[in-house]
Amino acid sequence: MRERDGRSEKPRKVVVIGAGITGLVAARALARACERDRRPVEVVVLEASPRIGGKVRTESVDGAVVETGPDSFVTLKPDMLELVRELGLEKELIKTGGDASVSVLRGGRLTAMPSGMRLITPTRLIPFAVSPFFSLGAKLRMALEPLVPAKRGHDDESLADFTRRRLGAEALDSLVAPMLAGIFAGDPEKLSVRSTFPQLLEMEKRGGLAKALWFGGPKTAPKGAGISTFMTLKGGLSRVINALAESLPPGALKLDCPATAVRRHEGRYEVVTPRGVFEADAVIAASPASAFADSVEGLDPELANRLREISFVSTATVTLIYDADTFPVKLKGFGFLTARGEKTTLTAATYASSKFPERAPAGKIMIRAFVGGAGREESAEAAVMRIESRVREDVDRILGLKGVEPVAAKTTRWIKANPQYNVGHARRLERLTSCLKSHPGLVLAGCSYGGVGLPDCVRSGRRAAELAMPAHRGKHDAVHAGLA
Repeated sequence: MRERDGRSEKPRKVVVIGAGITGLVAARALARACERDRRPVEVVVLEASPRIGGKVRTESVDGAVVETGPDSFVTLKPDMLELVRELGLEKELIKTGGDASVSVLRGGRLTAMPSGMRLITPTRLIPFAVSPFFSLGAKLRMALEPLVPAKRGHDDESLADFTRRRLGAEALDSLVAPMLAGIFAGDPEKLSVRSTFPQLLEMEKRGGLAKALWFGGPKTAPKGAGISTFMTLKGGLSRVINALAESLPPGALKLDCPATAVRRHEGRYEVVTPRGVFEADAVIAASPASAFADSVEGLDPELANRLREISFVSTATVTLIYDADTFPVKLKGFGFLTARGEKTTLTAATYASSKFPERAPAGKIMIRAFVGGAGREESAEAAVMRIESRVREDVDRILGLKGVEPVAAKTTRWIKANPQYNVGHARRLERLTSCLKSHPGLVLAGCSYGGVGLPDCVRSGRRAAELAMPAHRGKHDAVHAGLA
């Protein structure tokens, strides 16, 4: 407690639920605001599991750095790159390899996508025209895209409907559906274009996708030595998680401490856990929406129901490590996506040792395979050994490995861990915001609501810290609520 204008000022207590990257960023931002602005804040971070980081998890397998969750972050959104620099980890940044091409598995064969593809639209005419990736009919249909009128009205639309309307069915099956399976683990027939790629709607209003890209100029990665569109850390992304945890006040992190209930008592919040009750002036919920719904059932049943409207799907990652001396094929590019209708367990695969060669052990080939997603969850929820066996069969067949045995493997299941921004997601967020007006000081943050990438999560965590603090020094009892 410190003196302020002759009066003692009590520390504002903030409880952060969830020690994934969003929650840790929010807690760090609050701690820094306390130091910078000399505003007394006490922060506690409650994590239900015995480890921090959420889906960001780096492991060492046979001497190799293996990411079982995200393996990199995009620099087109600067938030994650800025955080890495703030944490003093800039020297550990590594960029991608030189060949950034991506193929798509169609009809059992890998076909390289045309160079110059940006989002779902070609930006270079000649590579697009000569590429065998699209049929002649599909190329003609896509070439007519600038003539397609913009949709009228404000009704939400699925990405599948948007793509068919502007680019045709083949572009959907061969390009958009595989891409969305890799990014959102979602079904394009259900995913909302407004909530996943709102920039496509803005481009449509500016005369079409091609016109907006060709004349507006494609957005590029931040300039600077050693910066590529995708980046990671040599020691793995868990280095960021550990640095965030180390930046927090001693004792702020509470592991194996799930929030079983959030309630109000005499104008403050009480967060109930097996290790006691934590009082708070503000609560930042950075856990998955489905998990937090159970915690607020007693506080606000309608809020809990709204949170449960956001669906989640299961995925799994399988990393296979081979001896380069026995590997019979030369891998090209960063990996491949799987077109709709292919008879394979895989939704995508990344050649990790080619994507980030600086991080791969000498003499090793690393392949990261992805399984599951909307409509394919059963394959990701199977027993670990079954998942790995199916993935190995598919990789052998697709790449022609002819039974070459990996020297090591790592399989991780992510059960109901991937939020789906299905049609109507924006409206669901509006209803959540309406519920939150009755609960000042309660903030929802993280990938359940507005962005699944690491930069999105970092931005959400920072915004959550702002919402949990008083708006004005002269009104230090006014705490804002909302979606971060």
